[in-house]
Amino acid sequence: MPVLTHAPRIAATVALVLTLIGLATAPAVDARPSRAVLAFLPAGGDGNPAPVLDRLEARAQLSIGLVSATQGRFTPEQAVLDISAGSRTSQAVYEPKSPPDLELIPAGNGGGFIFGWSRARERADTALADIRPGLLASQIPGGAAFAGVRSRRNLEAVVAADRDGDIAALSLGTSASLAQRVGRLLERHRFVVAGLPTADKGDAVLDELLRDRRPEDLLIVMQTPPRASVPQLLPAGAVLADAGAVGLLASPTTRLDGIVAAIDLPVTILRGLDLKVPAGVKGQLIHVDATRDAAGLRTLEARLRVVSGRRAPTIFALLFTWAALILARGVLSDRRGVSAGLRIGGLAMLWVLPVLLFTGWLAPGRLAEVVTIVAGCFGLAVLCDRFVRWPRAPLVPAAVAVVAYGADLAFGSQLIIRSLLGVNPRSGSRFYGLGNELESTLVVLLLVGLAAALMRRADIEGPPAPFGAGPGRSRRAAAIVATAGLVASVFVGAGQLGADVGGVITFGAGIAVMTVLLLPGRLSRWVIGLALLTPVAAIAGLAALDLATGGDGHFTRTILQADGPGALWDVVVRRYTLAFNVLMSGAMPFIAILTILSIVYATRYRERIFAPLRGSPVWRAALVGGLTASIVGTLFNDSGPILLVFGTFVLACVTAYLRAGPRSADEASTMP
Repeated sequence: MPVLTHAPRIAATVALVLTLIGLATAPAVDARPSRAVLAFLPAGGDGNPAPVLDRLEARAQLSIGLVSATQGRFTPEQAVLDISAGSRTSQAVYEPKSPPDLELIPAGNGGGFIFGWSRARERADTALADIRPGLLASQIPGGAAFAGVRSRRNLEAVVAADRDGDIAALSLGTSASLAQRVGRLLERHRFVVAGLPTADKGDAVLDELLRDRRPEDLLIVMQTPPRASVPQLLPAGAVLADAGAVGLLASPTTRLDGIVAAIDLPVTILRGLDLKVPAGVKGQLIHVDATRDAAGLRTLEARLRVVSGRRAPTIFALLFTWAALILARGVLSDRRGVSAGLRIGGLAMLWVLPVLLFTGWLAPGRLAEVVTIVAGCFGLAVLCDRFVRWPRAPLVPAAVAVVAYGADLAFGSQLIIRSLLGVNPRSGSRFYGLGNELESTLVVLLLVGLAAALMRRADIEGPPAPFGAGPGRSRRAAAIVATAGLVASVFVGAGQLGADVGGVITFGAGIAVMTVLLLPGRLSRWVIGLALLTPVAAIAGLAALDLATGGDGHFTRTILQADGPGALWDVVVRRYTLAFNVLMSGAMPFIAILTILSIVYATRYRERIFAPLRGSPVWRAALVGGLTASIVGTLFNDSGPILLVFGTFVLACVTAYLRAGPRSADEASTMP
């Protein structure tokens, strides 16, 4: 009985002992919350002039990459404001366009505030986008802290400011004590922004931060935004808590190994702190992908730095060569020579897009690239004119261009971003896929290639007919054009490929017009109605495709995930504001006027200009479809008149080739 009486007490005692033994032998669980440090490392300085990327590469713990600092024109103030907001847009839609001067002011309570913050917020409200400076720090419980070097400007402190421009804790002192001061701030604040000193002193502080970092902490270091006006790709390195191994930084925003956007930093920081990412933050989570390759980053950055500056010289060289060819052939053979020069030059311009992919892969010097493009385009044009019967020669460059660009889109736009006419990640507007210049030229090439493939010799060998009234229209031809357009639209618009919603509308309009014009018989109202609804159907199809494939492209984030009708309206207004700014910039008003006059002239005298085609309906459908695509693209893209100019120029080159007519026997004997 005594044993039974004390049984419950004995059992409880045994259970307690076993529990204590289990606790003693179980592995320790680190319940400490994660923390994050965002450090800014200045470039240059006495004693260590090495580029920041080289200094980051020397630290094996860091995954490395390049950060697209702003969208469009660069200022250091805009770069730090965009990081603090986690969202950005072109400075062209702000009023005023340039951000105000910002200054860090210490406060008596141990914190600080940003002088000029109210003007920055007022300016952000004019941006026609959800831009909220200070949103990052406002999501941090207890606020963010900043540690910097006394007597410096410390513009980086803007990233630590909340929505009111206040910084929860501020520590300014010497370079030697910076790492220790960051550590003390981390004891009270989970997110600390640090402005590192220059040269060797900055490297020393970075080494201390790496040494003192806890395993669960996040450390990101990037180059301090410099005083510059051109777009920047700033070197960065990071130790991500869950990365496992080092490599290249990447994010769904850019889909390029080694390149991320500045607005990706807030998402990565908040996720690293297990905090909610607010809807106003538009970046994506940074992760580590691919092998660490600093040499590849240097090569890519060097290429992206020069492509924009080589566009104008290349265009002038092509036009000069064309004019010289026409005059030289005219001197030799008068009218026949001029016709040959027009025909070869028109074909040469159609070869530009494929050749640009080649030089993007080759990445030669400035003069070598211009010479390669000019020689390649005109050499290929001579071969096409010699071996492909008129007027089918445009089929060759069109087919090569469509296939080559489609293949590159499927493999991540690696050559497109390196080509002179591709998207440039430095600008921060688009990192992969098709830009507006490519959009307007590729659609015309596609339609012209289809016309050259579908035409029949009887179309141009019979008696002349009113333009578009001859034989050649059929349901089969219309079906082929519609099918080709559908496939092309998938490549252009899919979030994982071209990611160009405006391109879907542009391609859809051009394909719809060409398809309708190829249908036999009179056009009924329902056919015209279907053609008008094609761009709408294309957008609906793009939405379904992105949702089904998880494309998560620009269209998904800005349209499908828009925060209500107001946000959608802001997108519309912003796009037309940007288009108007393009129209009114530089020489564009005069170029646009010349373009419109060219269209009016070609339309009014189309019977005479296109007389060599003898009224071919297939070619009429392609030319009208290309012009429609250029006009519609102008109305539905934020680059506005650029699409009209590029599309019309390609149509003019095709017209020059067609107008020149076939080679004569005399021309064949004098061909180079």
